Amino acid sequence: MFWMSRMPWAAAAGPGLLSTILLAVGGCAAMPEAQDDLAEPVQYKAIVGASPVLDRRAAFRNAFCSTLRAERVASPEGASCDRWLWRLSDEPTVDPGTATSSLDPKRLEVILVTGAFSECVGERSRPFAAGADRLQASGARVRTIMVGGRSGTGHNSRQIADSLLADPVEDGRLVILIGYSKGGLDILRFVVDYPELATGIDAVVGVASPVFGTPLADLAAPMYRALVASLPADKCPPGDGEVLASLKPAAATRWLMANPLPESIRFYSLPAFATHERVARALAPTWKHLGGPAVRNDGQVVATDAIIPGSTLLGYANSDHWGIALTTEVEHPVLLARADPMAFPLEQLLVAIVTFVADDLAPDRVDWQGKAPGSAPENAK
Repeated sequence: MFWMSRMPWAAAAGPGLLSTILLAVGGCAAMPEAQDDLAEPVQYKAIVGASPVLDRRAAFRNAFCSTLRAERVASPEGASCDRWLWRLSDEPTVDPGTATSSLDPKRLEVILVTGAFSECVGERSRPFAAGADRLQASGARVRTIMVGGRSGTGHNSRQIADSLLADPVEDGRLVILIGYSKGGLDILRFVVDYPELATGIDAVVGVASPVFGTPLADLAAPMYRALVASLPADKCPPGDGEVLASLKPAAATRWLMANPLPESIRFYSLPAFATHERVARALAPTWKHLGGPAVRNDGQVVATDAIIPGSTLLGYANSDHWGIALTTEVEHPVLLARADPMAFPLEQLLVAIVTFVADDLAPDRVDWQGKAPGSAPENAK
């Protein structure tokens, strides 16, 4: 904590969830024994009434890796592509494929929602910035909603609703909401609390989202109070102060059990976990706290807690919590240094996510000119 007090406030608030809050405690954590087989399956957490998770890892791998090969980010034979997506032992070897849509990018709207404390860091915390700019250049409409960095899901779901009311989506657009980190929880709360607005949403994607909360939230409360007392309110507004409360595993699980997600929306999940080579220096303490190599996690969220019940599983990214969406290591090269310095191809990842989801939704729509979707998808809750 003494070291933290000498850090610039913006770096202390930091991207992601709670890492710098736990640096002192995390440094004392013992390293668990390494897991014998990192390819073992990750268990899904179930909610009564929710459909089983739909496994589309093989199809998404093909879509993402094809993009990387086409842009020479991966080798032509595809071997280097495996470094970005974990290939677990239960991943299907084949996939029936995804219908190719005829969607005009001009009919596409992508809405990105930021994570916890992002508001305290500003533009640097805008997730998938390069990919968003690329989609925008192709003709899609892309916007980012900066939700309250220190607020709970109820407060932030209202902010999402207010943004959509102030700047409505045009009729006929395919609308994809992508929540990074806690932004995924805020979106889930939004689609439940504002059903009249949720009817205009086609898909929700959670990227490294602590859907079932994170154990770090229970541990961090005392240090969080000490930290935020020194943050300038104009740079890091207090909001309702419920950020940690909404991230506690008991609270997040209780909310999921009591609030069935809309059947009209297709949900997708992209968890992440990493070995120590791909964990940023500042995330190493919390990575250890969550189990290190013995429990697959990204330094903020355990992989099994990042899968939306009844969603379509896109894969498991080989990344820590920040590297899956942010490029903040450029501005904090020491604090966020990794033993493996190769950055995740975020531009191609966002493009692959959006393209895959749009194509996956194609069979459920009569056409792309604004007609209502057809019957509820098989993995609807």
